[in-house]
Amino acid sequence: MSTSRRGFLKGILGTGAAGAAATALPGCAPDIDPAPVTDVTADDAGVVTLLVSRYPDLERVGGAITLRVAGEETHLLVTHSGQDTFSVLSNLCTHAACPLGFDGREVVCPCHLSKFNPIDGAVTQRPATVGLRKFVSTYNPGTQVLSIELRAGQDGFPSAVNGEVRLPFTQFPTLRDNGSFVEGTPGGYGKKIFITRGADGALSAVDALCTHEACEVSANPSAAGFICFCHNSTFTLQGAVTKGPATLPLKKFTVTETPDAVVVTGVR
Repeated sequence: MSTSRRGFLKGILGTGAAGAAATALPGCAPDIDPAPVTDVTADDAGVVTLLVSRYPDLERVGGAITLRVAGEETHLLVTHSGQDTFSVLSNLCTHAACPLGFDGREVVCPCHLSKFNPIDGAVTQRPATVGLRKFVSTYNPGTQVLSIELRAGQDGFPSAVNGEVRLPFTQFPTLRDNGSFVEGTPGGYGKKIFITRGADGALSAVDALCTHEACEVSANPSAAGFICFCHNSTFTLQGAVTKGPATLPLKKFTVTETPDAVVVTGVR
């Protein structure tokens, strides 16, 4: 392992976790480093603006950097895979939450060699089975400015307006059914939420970010809850921890029901 690689892992994961990650590296692993780290801030609208020419590690085709955005739980991996092609993904592998690197063609986990498509974050090589979170970004070749929208929503999913997300039954009819759930990313919030109706008919809504390493949890229907595949923490539908290493519950929202919709509040 290169000095820079070991130093990065220590800085991001902490000394103990970095040692564990180093030990886990297979002997045939390529010496690929996690992408170098840069600290940035977002504006009031949740937009990060980068003048690409100021970042030599990103400016060249095949380059990448990791962004630590002040106040945000998730760090961002920014890759430059083509002449004017930039993509922004979450920077932790969904297998064991190791920080990711880029070999110019694929996003690679130095710990266990999981690989991901740099454009959409899809898994291209296991052991990871869950793709990376993708962030909306636009690049202006004339100004060389890359803009990253942290609060962009998912097409077709309701936006948060004054902290409220309204899900009409006409659009989400399954929310009338016990044992159902809906997931999506509201515009104005930028993070996935889950809205569930338990077997007893009770509604609940939680944020999808695991409180351990800010990986995104997935629905776990067999256990009527959620699981984080980074370290296998599990949670109830109401967000309570049922198995660590997470110790804090998922962020919970208030849910009410009207004759024609489910309304989630506090989404800000």
